[in-house]
Amino acid sequence: MANSYYSQRVELVIDYIEENIDSKLHLEQLAEVALFSKYHFHRIFKSVTGDSLNTYIKRLRMVKAYRLLQVDKMLSIQELAIKTGYNSTANFSRDFKGYHGISPTQARNSDKVLEKQVTTVKPSKLNIAFKGIQYIPDHFVLFKKITTGYDTELIPKISCELYQIAMENQFNIKQFIGIGYDDPAYTPADKCKFDMCISVDKNELPTPLPCTSKTIKGGKFAVFYFQGYKDDISVAWDYLFKDWLVNSSYLPDDRPQLEMYLESEKYEQGYFNVNLCLPIKKIN
Repeated sequence: MANSYYSQRVELVIDYIEENIDSKLHLEQLAEVALFSKYHFHRIFKSVTGDSLNTYIKRLRMVKAYRLLQVDKMLSIQELAIKTGYNSTANFSRDFKGYHGISPTQARNSDKVLEKQVTTVKPSKLNIAFKGIQYIPDHFVLFKKITTGYDTELIPKISCELYQIAMENQFNIKQFIGIGYDDPAYTPADKCKFDMCISVDKNELPTPLPCTSKTIKGGKFAVFYFQGYKDDISVAWDYLFKDWLVNSSYLPDDRPQLEMYLESEKYEQGYFNVNLCLPIKKIN
């Protein structure tokens, strides 16, 4: 079963995290342990465990820190921070109090960890449908890179700029495509990288080109049609991983996922009409 395959891979990572909780843990490093693509590992991990990678690691560190305090009340805050993978006592103390509700000093004299309140969030009703496994050809694109996050105001603005460039140069426009390289559940929202692209006919293009260009590698993709507001796109990607991928006979290929935008008059209102395309390969 594919879900068992994914679970076994994630269990290897969990063991690795527990054994190296006092070290700096990087996404690329953990993805390599699981033998998954770095582009998709964080969403796979969340789909299997129910927690984002950051949340899972922080919980293990906070539980370990509290237990260490109960075993050895003479440990300094600096020693606790080092033993749980922190290089800053200020950050450690902030996270400890945020998780347990009390400071490390108060925890020394406490008999138990304060119970955390659990809030449940009603899942969004998603308008998403599986369109099948499709072969998507290579796309030659003009693009602009955004390195300040998935800015829902900047992305449409850049789309208009790319469209204007294409029209002024009489390029044959084929498709608007978005490439998201990071999961905001793992990477800070203002650090996520995103390419806004416009696919054009490569034949008879002028030299030099008026904009940065590249070829998006095609191949086999699982394609899902999504219609809804911009804030639900990330939820839709999570659904795709949790409810489809980990129960399928496919692995995510080592290529970024694509958002292929379809015609709509509602983009300015933040309402999207898009094919979500996940690069895949068969499980051996």
